[in-house]
Amino acid sequence: MIRYIKLANEKKRDAEVTFKSLNPKPKIKMVMENGEAVTNKRVVKGTSKHTVSSLFAQYDEKPKEGVDFASQLAAKLSENLVVSDPELDLELTGKFIDDVSRVYINEEQKPVFRVKKIEKIFSPKAELKEEREPKYNESNIADESIVNWTGKMMPRAKVYNKLVFDKKYQLKHVNGLTYDFLFEMAKELSDKDSLMMLGGGKSGKEPLVMNDGGKPYRAFLEGRIKGEKYCLILHLTDQELKPLPTE
Repeated sequence: MIRYIKLANEKKRDAEVTFKSLNPKPKIKMVMENGEAVTNKRVVKGTSKHTVSSLFAQYDEKPKEGVDFASQLAAKLSENLVVSDPELDLELTGKFIDDVSRVYINEEQKPVFRVKKIEKIFSPKAELKEEREPKYNESNIADESIVNWTGKMMPRAKVYNKLVFDKKYQLKHVNGLTYDFLFEMAKELSDKDSLMMLGGGKSGKEPLVMNDGGKPYRAFLEGRIKGEKYCLILHLTDQELKPLPTE
């Protein structure tokens, strides 16, 4: 499927070009001893009756003074694991399955039918900052939306030590006019040995959402040229590299 992005340059002139993922397929693959391809199968890992919490509930134990009750139950389970296999359902564990459906369960391993999703926001120190309803992000890279140059340029040598790039895409022209348009961008970025930060939305500085329902990413454009050939790479990131705390 051809995917399009509407990109504007520093002169606010825009064009619709295509992009594709730059995640190459691995050159090494797993095969059987006889050379046949490996077939992936879904198997039953366990059942709700054989989880750790369910096994704990089977023990008629009373808390001992001065002993953590969870540790007490774990010790009992450990003894049973040595002499038997209480965590296995010999009829179902390891069985091949084809059609599956996602089911939400409660703490008692029972299905629930009314689910409210909550998005939790944590600080870099793993402290809970906010709880909110998940946001649905609409794509802002094509149609009426335009991806703009923000004017914030970062030297190539420094940006790789500050950000973690999660995804990357190659931008490609669709005709002669868009070739000139993209080649000029790539040449400017290559000459300055820098990456340009891109932005979307009404302000032109918002993170990019590549598809409906997707995550917002900060985007940086890298340009390379070789003769009359060019390469424009769109790098996406949602993480910063920060030093470890000293305390």
